Amino acid sequence: MDTDLRTPYGYDRHSTVHTRRRRRSGVAALCAVGLVATGCASGASALGTPTARITINGNEIAERPIVRCQQAEWMWLIETIPPQPGFNAQVRTGAGVEPRSVRIDDLGGFTGGVTDTAPGTTKATVVDGSFVITGTADGFYDGNISNTGTATFEIRLDC
Repeated sequence: MDTDLRTPYGYDRHSTVHTRRRRRSGVAALCAVGLVATGCASGASALGTPTARITINGNEIAERPIVRCQQAEWMWLIETIPPQPGFNAQVRTGAGVEPRSVRIDDLGGFTGGVTDTAPGTTKATVVDGSFVITGTADGFYDGNISNTGTATFEIRLDC
């Protein structure tokens, strides 16, 4: 398709197909440079992927899981990818910010949760555009359902 065309004045010029190919390859090169530059930074947050900072019983979880946030009207549905180990939460916004439920799956050795049927055990706020969910959850430790207990938690994330 790269054909040379003669102008009425005898000058050669490339077809518009060739010009488009050169533009596309230039754009592709710029995109590749951008990917390499961001790919060299560490962590998913360097790529613009939201992550969560989680503490269980005051101990921060070393790895910050990737989260997916979906909004349905005033309700935010937040979950880690993959779901285990991880958490999922529902937070209602609008006139106020209130957590509806939090489920923790094997984070810091704890599995459990809390729902809106237990008022006062969980609190959610939005601080500088970030969700902060804190509370106390009922559950069990170390995968042993007979080892029951409670755990305090704090989840910080940007959606």
